[in-house]
Amino acid sequence: MKKGLKYIIYSLIFIVIISMFYLLIDSKQPERNVYKKIADGKQVNYLIVGDSIGRSSGASNNHRKWFQLVERSLTKKYGGSFKRHLVVQSGATAFEGLYKLKNSLSKDVDLVFIVFGENDRKYMDDKQFYFFYQSLLEEIVIRHPHAELVTITESSLDNEDFVHIIKQLSKEFYATNIDMRIPFRNSGLSTERLTNDLVHPNDYGYYLYAQAVVDTMNKAIREKKTVLTSTIPVKEVSSLEMNTLHPFHSIDPSFKNEAGFYTSNKIGADIEYHFSGSFLGVNVIRSEKGGMIDVFVDDNYVTTISTWWPFKKERSLYVTSGLTDRNHTVTFQLSANKSRYNITDQQLVQISSIITN
Repeated sequence: MKKGLKYIIYSLIFIVIISMFYLLIDSKQPERNVYKKIADGKQVNYLIVGDSIGRSSGASNNHRKWFQLVERSLTKKYGGSFKRHLVVQSGATAFEGLYKLKNSLSKDVDLVFIVFGENDRKYMDDKQFYFFYQSLLEEIVIRHPHAELVTITESSLDNEDFVHIIKQLSKEFYATNIDMRIPFRNSGLSTERLTNDLVHPNDYGYYLYAQAVVDTMNKAIREKKTVLTSTIPVKEVSSLEMNTLHPFHSIDPSFKNEAGFYTSNKIGADIEYHFSGSFLGVNVIRSEKGGMIDVFVDDNYVTTISTWWPFKKERSLYVTSGLTDRNHTVTFQLSANKSRYNITDQQLVQISSIITN
């Protein structure tokens, strides 16, 4: 009898110790549901990966940027605070966003906004966009497996194939999609009244962006929405390899190495690289003196790239994809054509390296 009683007591003690152990472990795990963190007034770390609309280009001042409006609105209602991380670039595509994200320091975030599409439609078809947008989402899931993902369909995006891709991939990655074309239509105002240039929202346009995000957050909090990103099987996502290749195969003597960028102002001057991969990008400097580059892959004309920009900026530009996965030769040649925005007497081409897998 005594032995049986001792066994029961020891068993109970063992169960209590194990239970306390698991409670201790659980108590040390950070609260990863962003909606609960907002509702509880805790600090929320969030990331925006996007283009000019992602960075609120066109707002009259910092206080009128859509993400600033979101922060103030949610802080006013729930308390707490927000810490913002930006991987954004005006004119960027999902390709450049992915490359910049891969080369940025990884932060521990609770929420990620993805804002692309408007620029992508200018440089790639729907299949190419699908590939890089999917690759971007996969990279985000790998880096931030507990973060809620919010994709934003930009108000200016009129390519229905691209819109469908964003919605489809959002569903596959358990991301919340906010289609900003709907609030713009429902406002009853013309595009001219909501934007500065028919693309970038003005202050009221960004107010509509912010309100749509706040409404989405509030609804998720009311419904106690579960963040499902971490349920995506790791084996179903992969990180796209993006290598930066510096060595060139041949180069026109007019190119001079200026701080790592081969620079020329000579029409017809070219620089050639060898690579093996299915896609191609190029690292350049865009500036007010930027020229046009004709691109040839395996002696076939592919595209012409403008390196004009209103100010000097290092950029990682998409060139092409869907190539056969074998050895290729790419030639970048300074075009005789000039950007209509370039009012200087120069047409500089500045290239440092190529990007491929």
